[in-house]
Amino acid sequence: MNKFKLAGTGCSVGDYLYANVDFTSETFRKYLSHKPGDGGLIPGHLVFLDDLCRFANADYKTISQDLTGAKSPDKFNIGGPAIVSMINAAQLIAHKGISADFRGAAGKDDTAFRIFKILEKTPISAKNFKISDAMTPFTDVLSDPNYNEGKGERTFINNVGAAWDLGPEDIDNSFFDSDVLLFGATALVPKLHDGLTDLLRKGRDAGKFNIVITVFDFRNEMKFPDKRWPLGESDESYKLLDLLIVDHVEALRLSGESNINNAMAFFIKKGVKAFLVTNGAKDISIYSDGTAFRKLDLTSLPISSYVTEELSAHPERKGDTTGCGDNFAGGVIASVCSQLQDSGPRSPIDLVQAAAWGVASGGFACFYIGGTYLEQTPGEKLERVAFYFKNYVEEIKNYYKVRNLEI
Repeated sequence: MNKFKLAGTGCSVGDYLYANVDFTSETFRKYLSHKPGDGGLIPGHLVFLDDLCRFANADYKTISQDLTGAKSPDKFNIGGPAIVSMINAAQLIAHKGISADFRGAAGKDDTAFRIFKILEKTPISAKNFKISDAMTPFTDVLSDPNYNEGKGERTFINNVGAAWDLGPEDIDNSFFDSDVLLFGATALVPKLHDGLTDLLRKGRDAGKFNIVITVFDFRNEMKFPDKRWPLGESDESYKLLDLLIVDHVEALRLSGESNINNAMAFFIKKGVKAFLVTNGAKDISIYSDGTAFRKLDLTSLPISSYVTEELSAHPERKGDTTGCGDNFAGGVIASVCSQLQDSGPRSPIDLVQAAAWGVASGGFACFYIGGTYLEQTPGEKLERVAFYFKNYVEEIKNYYKVRNLEI
């Protein structure tokens, strides 16, 4: 029997985390965006370092010292929606013998050294990273735990660096030997994003399960602020997807619609087989046409009230919201891999179950700093996330049927 495989590519960066940055301060406010695409900071979103420097008419060292009070980062971690979701998924499914291979881009600097040292402590294979002479992609993550009525928020300043060098030509045939293919936050890997349609087509032609995680597309927002964002070379990308994971704002900009119901109708019309639309601490919208997952009309799922109550009762346990969305995606991906391994390829699987693992994973990420959780022993994260999964199932069982409690 062939070993079940997960392969992913897309955004992976070194995250330099700065906790307790006050987003309401006068210093922070002077760097806030005035209009879409101008390069200023947007709480909850990412801006490119070069664009922020042009917006502020200042060098980044000056801007960084201003925003952080010239303090050192509180923590270094691996970031990026693709690699963080892959790490979480790999940790949750390692016990099933499912391998996880990631294709990213890195330089030959200290940030790259730190990234690979962390990856050695995870189930992720990094042997297929593309190494160049450019600077390793990094993101300064500014976190304000008191923002948004105490729910917390973060802002990302990204330096693309070596990610400019990673393109479709670097995704060779061995990538398509895997059963599930993840294309994550490719908008932060420009050449990969522009060639996404062809990569999805190769995955479809090979009979693989295609998953796309989106991210705020600041490059296209800057170029075309009045147009909807492209997803690859053409809208054919949508019908080549088995699952789309997108947040509320990204859904609006990809569709060009002004409300989320119209945005979801757009995805359905374009042929997306299944999607999950997240909205921070608000309800999640999910849908399946019955092809990849069992048929499910547009359905709303809550976030975990157990996690919300635990954070309220024990504020000392609060980490930050960095990586909550990425870990949500990773939980979904883990469930997809597990269900496909158990049921066989192209057998319709359960989207509610996958979403429940996503909610549990995203909720658990609120209890530590940064997106990547490093296990002390194999299976540790699965045990901890499973606790929140089972509590969440109890919360929603009267409204939604979740078929299996085990991943």
